[in-house]
Amino acid sequence: MKKLIIFFISLLFISNISHADFKKIKKKAIVNNPEIIFPISKNSNKCITKMRVNPETNYVTPVLEVDAPEGYGLDNRFNAALNKFENFKRPCGGGNIEACQQVKKVILEWAKADAAKRTGPSDHEGRHWNDTLTVNLWIASPMMAGYSFAKQVINVPDSEDKIIKDWFKKIVKKNKHMMHGLKNYDYGGASGTPRRAHNHALSSAISHMQLGILLNDNKLFRKAFLNFEAAVKYQRKDGSMPIETRRGGRAMFYQARAMNALTVIAIIAEHQGYNIWDYQYKEKNFHNIVKFFIDFTENNEIVFKYAKENRWPGPAKNYKVQDLDSRSSSNWGWLSAYVTRFPNHENVNRLKQWSTNNSNLNNYQRKIIANYEKISKINFGTSSWTVIEPNCHFTK
Repeated sequence: MKKLIIFFISLLFISNISHADFKKIKKKAIVNNPEIIFPISKNSNKCITKMRVNPETNYVTPVLEVDAPEGYGLDNRFNAALNKFENFKRPCGGGNIEACQQVKKVILEWAKADAAKRTGPSDHEGRHWNDTLTVNLWIASPMMAGYSFAKQVINVPDSEDKIIKDWFKKIVKKNKHMMHGLKNYDYGGASGTPRRAHNHALSSAISHMQLGILLNDNKLFRKAFLNFEAAVKYQRKDGSMPIETRRGGRAMFYQARAMNALTVIAIIAEHQGYNIWDYQYKEKNFHNIVKFFIDFTENNEIVFKYAKENRWPGPAKNYKVQDLDSRSSSNWGWLSAYVTRFPNHENVNRLKQWSTNNSNLNNYQRKIIANYEKISKINFGTSSWTVIEPNCHFTK
């Protein structure tokens, strides 16, 4: 509770710099609220606050080594572990003491077991890409966010805190894949785009950003701003993201994941007192990326010219049929943050209009409107690409 009071008081003092120039933020931003990645939600009505599982039967067994495939896909054993961990993390994020005790217990067991050890190559080939995303997406980010929740609710002995943080440092470092300093893509629809704008790089950047907050390390905290900048700066004029939209039937699937990652970075920065939502390079900004997504739902053919490249489409090779689950936070989580921060933006006004007269909407429009109408009302069932539950922690 004491940390929460300090957090909210500190926001009062740093609000004057929340609209500071992005370049200054990128170079000089500091951790203003150590260990608070996402604050415990003040509005419990939007959150899961009750622990609905028995800890004895919901045991989150440490997975010791990462073994993702070389081709498409991740090591799904870690996703299974995350699903069990979420049963504790979600109510902990709502302030449940018992759940936070379980969050700490799980993480400490994984740390003591030296779990999630990556043994594969480090040469940016398939297995390296999939191993690092497995850990960043399903273990490092959600567990650091969960640990931050726990430390706002319960006391953690210094000896255990050190074990946990040392393990976090190890897995984040071993799975570093922010792609800073790599050459830009020189082929296909992504030609000229920095690799650090890739959704994998954004995921790694989020892990570093969170670790920086837990350790009160300003340099680690700032690393994600380079990835955020590249993703926004190198979007096309129409708001499409070159790296993601070349991926066949999963072009918008991956654009949505990148949008979620950008949203997470912006929200984490927001909780440290910095507004990067409005970063703009010429006419390019996050609003334009959102506009393309909404434009796509109205006319899905606008993505075909990019998606037909069919670069790593996974199971969705028909680029004329875009794979968007109707209720997945990985596709729609960003919407909760965007609509509640920019309720009067023209992008949101389009959704409002569609919502009042939905008889002539196509399937994609119905999906986005269904999610729009559930904001602040119904929780998502997953939160991998959003790190935390959007309805509880993304909304304003």
